[in-house]
Amino acid sequence: MGRSVHMPELPRIVQRIVHARQPAPSAAGRLSLVVEAGRTEQHMALLSQVAMTALAEAGASGGLVKRMGDAARIAARFVIGHSRAPRICLAVDADTSTVTLTVSDYSPEAAWGPPAWLPVTPDNALYLDGVRPGTDPLTAGTWADGLQLHRTCDGHIRLGTRTPWHAAIAGRRTQPSLS
Repeated sequence: MGRSVHMPELPRIVQRIVHARQPAPSAAGRLSLVVEAGRTEQHMALLSQVAMTALAEAGASGGLVKRMGDAARIAARFVIGHSRAPRICLAVDADTSTVTLTVSDYSPEAAWGPPAWLPVTPDNALYLDGVRPGTDPLTAGTWADGLQLHRTCDGHIRLGTRTPWHAAIAGRRTQPSLS
C-alpha cells in the first residue's frame, strides 16, 4: 500500500540528468544531478528516492541502487543532525568509471565555486597532511566501502561515497580473474 507524503514545497533541481536511459555507460554517457531539499523526514525520504530513481534509470544494478538510496538517507540524517543549514544538498555524479553520491549542507549556487573539502579524522579533526588545494579527497582518494566524512574550514559538512561504475551495471557481475 502506498504512503502519502505532504511536502510544503518541492525541492529545487539545480542540474538535470543527461543520457539517463543507457543499458551501460559509454564515453558519451554521464549522469549529473544536484537536488536541494529542506530538513524534514519527508525531504530525507525524497532525496533517497531521487538518488535511487536516477541510478536505476542510468542502468545501475538493483543492489547498488538500494545501497545508494540507503547511503543518501543515512547521509541526509547525519548532515541534518550536525548542521544548522536551512537546506541540504544531494549530488549524484556518474561517469564512465565511477558513481559518486554526496549529501552536504553546502549550496551549489555559491558564486565562488565548490569548497575545499577536507577529510575528518576519527577524533573529529580536519586532516590537512598531504591535502593539495583543489583536490576533492572523495574523488581523488582510494576506494573506501562506506560513507566518508568531509568538512570545510568554514564549517560546511559533507558525507559521501564513491564506487566503481562496473559494480553498478545492471545484471553484470564482476568475477575474479583466474589468470
